[in-house]
Amino acid sequence: MKLLSYLFLESRPRFVLAIVAGLASGVAGAGLAKVISDAIQGAGLSRLEVAGFFVLCGAYLAGKTCSELALMHLVQRAILRLRIDLSRKILATPHKRLQSLGKSELLTIMTNDITAFVQAFQMIPMALGNVVIVLACSAWLAWLSWPLFLMFGAFLGVCLVAYHFAERGPLRRMLRLREQLEVLVGHFRGLIDGSRELQLNAARGRHFVDQVIAPDAHEFKRSFIGTMTGYTWVSNVGLVLFYVAIGLLLFAVPGHLAIPSSTVASFALILLFLVRPISDMMFSLPVLRQAGVSLGRIQALEGGLEPPARALATAHAFAHVGPLTLELRQVAHRHESPFEDHAFTVGPVDLAIRQGELLFVVGGNGSGKTTLAMVLLGLYAPDAGEILLNGERVTPANIDDYRQHFCAVFSDFHLFEQLLLADTPALRERASHYVARLGMAHKVRAEDGRFSTVSLSTGQRKRLALVSAWLEDRPVYLFDEWAADQDPAFKHVFYTELLPELKARGKTVVVITHDDAYFHCADRIVKLEDGRLHATTPAAAAPRRGPAPVAAAA
Repeated sequence: MKLLSYLFLESRPRFVLAIVAGLASGVAGAGLAKVISDAIQGAGLSRLEVAGFFVLCGAYLAGKTCSELALMHLVQRAILRLRIDLSRKILATPHKRLQSLGKSELLTIMTNDITAFVQAFQMIPMALGNVVIVLACSAWLAWLSWPLFLMFGAFLGVCLVAYHFAERGPLRRMLRLREQLEVLVGHFRGLIDGSRELQLNAARGRHFVDQVIAPDAHEFKRSFIGTMTGYTWVSNVGLVLFYVAIGLLLFAVPGHLAIPSSTVASFALILLFLVRPISDMMFSLPVLRQAGVSLGRIQALEGGLEPPARALATAHAFAHVGPLTLELRQVAHRHESPFEDHAFTVGPVDLAIRQGELLFVVGGNGSGKTTLAMVLLGLYAPDAGEILLNGERVTPANIDDYRQHFCAVFSDFHLFEQLLLADTPALRERASHYVARLGMAHKVRAEDGRFSTVSLSTGQRKRLALVSAWLEDRPVYLFDEWAADQDPAFKHVFYTELLPELKARGKTVVVITHDDAYFHCADRIVKLEDGRLHATTPAAAAPRRGPAPVAAAA
């Protein structure tokens, strides 16, 4: 587990410092207990011993604070590295695998599970100091009276075994609690993403809240209360048993064992001193158990993700002198959706795309256009056939370098507020130029490496996504129904001005579209029907228009 390696290996000096400081704090705390015990027994304390008491107070404060601060820095550094590593692994993981993991699972792990883990590790300094105090006081108890210590140890062992069995029920409920949280996160995502639809239908909105969210929220509440009730009972009973042990020591032992009353009093005093550290350890157990569940989820996620590719490992893998060529040879992909009764297969597809070509992909809904686009972009791996770029076969080893040739605006696009490029005067100038050209200079500015706002209509946001794509300046552009949310004026600009401009710059452009009024703008049109690709012409695709046919070759 990476997190543990960060804690124990990559920050070893700070970890050692935290351990040593914690040990010093615990020893100082145990020393304070001994001095107080001696004073209560009436033993005369010298001035040196009195001064030592205050020195121990200072040592306890310094050690405890130093340990807590060192571990705080250590843990936060480890959590920072974990978050960044998981983010990099998510980017390196095939898109289809991320879809199978599910957004709710990923979001729950990246937010709740990591937070739970952080909260647990923030308790480490306290737990470490308490363990040291308990061990040091136990050694002092053993030195005071071996018979009493053995009796107390046997009683404590029985309590620990009973706690182990009593905790099984709450622990099982805690595992179910984590699964229910993931379901709730999914519901909340649906509520936020579908708020417009739910607001348009009040009955549907009430049903979603009352019949979908509320039952699972109530179940989560019941599970949480049940889990924490179990741990509360177990912890409190354990503490009461600790007091029972002190009572037996005071009331039962003197009548059966010949042990000086001063020794019994010191023993009882130290046990009372241990109540606080032991109670803190008992009540931290639910948090630590929850952290264990979260750690299991994080480890499972790490196991399902790909390690980040080495930088520049496949640089220039597709270097080629001359025009860019892109070929799909007998490519097929089987797409399984949780929303369909059966898998849908696209292909086998044979398609050759030339540099500077403006290719339209058309077809009905469900014909496989978007799946073909995902395969073309390298986001879905072909189940059969091969893809070649500049004559070089695309493989898992060079797939990342292959993807760097593309820029896409998807139908379900995500618009980043950041431009995700180096913020330079030239970049800001180009971004401002394209923003103005798309008629949004009065609403949006490019400044400080980001758009001034992304709180816009869907059509306007798509125009900003087009600006971001333009700035990336990739060899191949893919637009999936970009014009679907645009008004006629911007749709006309897109097809008759922006696409020809990309073509004039030598860019290869693939457009998934239904706009038959602009089919004549394409160099070539291919049509998908039930996952099969057919070459066609603008005239065949839009018989009402009838422009001069363009030769089509797949």
